Amino acid sequence: MNNNELPFGTQFSPNIVDLRTALRLIKENEGCDTNVLINALVDAFFLMVAENSQRNMAGNCKNSLVAYELLKPGGGVNMTDFGIELQIILDDDHLYDTFARHILTNLNGLVLIDCIRALNRQGIKVTNESIIAALNERGFRYAKTANNPQVMKLWLEKANVLVGWRINERRLSELISISENELSLLKTLSKEQYYYVKAMCNITTDEFQKASAVRELAKSVYGINFGEKAFASNVLNPLEKKGLIELRKVTAGRGAKSHDIRLTDLAKKDIVIPFLQQIESVIGNDVLQQYQKPLLEIRKDIDSYDTYVKGLALEAFAIKIMHIIGLDFVETRLKGTETAGAEVDVLFESSKLLYSRWQVQCKNSSKVSVDHVAKEVGLHHLLKTNAIVIITTGTVSETARDYANSIMKSLNICIIFVEGTDIDAIISNPLAIVEIFNREALAAKQIKVFTFH
Repeated sequence: MNNNELPFGTQFSPNIVDLRTALRLIKENEGCDTNVLINALVDAFFLMVAENSQRNMAGNCKNSLVAYELLKPGGGVNMTDFGIELQIILDDDHLYDTFARHILTNLNGLVLIDCIRALNRQGIKVTNESIIAALNERGFRYAKTANNPQVMKLWLEKANVLVGWRINERRLSELISISENELSLLKTLSKEQYYYVKAMCNITTDEFQKASAVRELAKSVYGINFGEKAFASNVLNPLEKKGLIELRKVTAGRGAKSHDIRLTDLAKKDIVIPFLQQIESVIGNDVLQQYQKPLLEIRKDIDSYDTYVKGLALEAFAIKIMHIIGLDFVETRLKGTETAGAEVDVLFESSKLLYSRWQVQCKNSSKVSVDHVAKEVGLHHLLKTNAIVIITTGTVSETARDYANSIMKSLNICIIFVEGTDIDAIISNPLAIVEIFNREALAAKQIKVFTFH
């Protein structure tokens, strides 16, 4: 399954379809034309709906059986190997446990679980709509009304993995044999660490291997440049600390500083590689990890002595507050031909606001200067943005404000400044962002004042 999708589930929720009956119908019509199965699904599940909707709903159900990997794709009725495995299970509890394990392991079910955890940490009510928003932040592309998460939730409820949108951690650990803490640890891997572990798992041996040989394998297979000088400190030592590899230093012969390595029992668990594949798109995405923290924790990190942590926290803060006014996150740290090599911290779009394309720059500095503003104005021409937001932990110089005002009078663009005191105001009351943005617009005497819907 694609890393950025949950299976299509229309007309396949357990409220509509009995799983055992659906499996029996596939088995009974094995080798027949697909229309035969659709007719059987109508008779079993859709006779009570309007006649002109019956076949359409049964067709959606058939497509969902394919998406959940019970029915093979293509023409005709052919049960998958997993479908056969399910079909011979007699005990209902075992049936739903096996199906839930399949969903979690193979159909991005652990991504859904991780999104629920993230929303809980942020204090956001978990609903189908908030789950879709969380999925879209990870690269999924769902409309707010999509029912993919809801259907998956209902099937996981059948195995007591979920109770509503609440996670039953004990049942989850029983099914996948790994704890929440261990899964959280896997999410902290950098891209280099991730591909190194993946290469080790591909070797499928319990014997010690040359660390450098595994590095070269990962480099050739996945195209990752590890950097030899910092390889031990950036990859090997963190993986050992996280309990994923065992290191044995080689003391004889040439290269006395080299290591032999092998996977630990944790890294060899069956769920590890499927989980890493499911979260591959966010591995190394430190901004997303920061974003999932509550605002108060982000605020503490903005004051960190670590400049890297400060930068991540400020970008995450920007994403959070721009979501409050209904903007859709597009990309973080955009850099390339579109920006002539310069970097934009965060890019947003919206169809609801007067200004539809926004660029955000975060500055961990005591003063925003004219040069800072001029750089963003230059990028505006390349990105065709309608609004520039500069967020700083410090203040904005008067000359920078004067320059911004002169630009706004001559160009159809809005430049918004959010200073350190504004950050504190937003932390205390997130809706203060609206007042701050309108204050900035009025102070600059721009042509169009912001309208929030």
